[in-house]
Amino acid sequence: MSINILVAEELQLARKGIVSLINNMSSAREAKGVAGFDSVVDAGSPNELVTVLAAQHIDLIILGYSLNTLENGTPISTLDGYGLVKWLARRYPQLKIIVISPYKHSAIMRAILDMGATGYITMNCCEKTLEQAITTVLNNEIFVENGLMKALFKGGDLSGKEMSLREMEVLRLLLKGLSFSRIAEYMNLSPKTVSAHKLRAMSKLEVNSDCELFCLLSQIRLFNPSF
Repeated sequence: MSINILVAEELQLARKGIVSLINNMSSAREAKGVAGFDSVVDAGSPNELVTVLAAQHIDLIILGYSLNTLENGTPISTLDGYGLVKWLARRYPQLKIIVISPYKHSAIMRAILDMGATGYITMNCCEKTLEQAITTVLNNEIFVENGLMKALFKGGDLSGKEMSLREMEVLRLLLKGLSFSRIAEYMNLSPKTVSAHKLRAMSKLEVNSDCELFCLLSQIRLFNPSF
């Protein structure tokens, strides 16, 4: 049975590295007499991802939480994060989706899985974990990286900061440089509600200014401005 994999990640070096790892896995599997993977292709943006899905059958996508989106493009070109997972799960119900993310917040993980993803791993996982994730989801099972299970099932947050999914998403999009009005459009909220989510997040993080907020997020590595 042929298995085709798509790696979608905005950072080219990370994307090509994952492709290389998977190709090495495929060669090792074949050396053991186990079926390898027929093709591993990559994409860096939602537009490239959709182009690949339209051109060939894909069984599994390794999906970065953040992609190179366009503010003034087609609706799909603006999507990443849980919005893109939701769209993919509805448009391609047979597609297996493993989200690879720098975020360890339980609300994000739970939302990603609820919206149709079949796996969730972090950017710091090892090659063995990546292979386990691929094998598990191809066997029609759900995979969550071992180190994240406690936070997921106990509702904890590995960063130690309890925020809602929307509060987390507002902070992420602010760090990407989006304005309140653009975030409001992206999340289907009013600018006033976006501002309220930001203020509640700042209160929970005990910071009083944007400068303090960005410095704290950098220190605790809850987000990376490049994502």
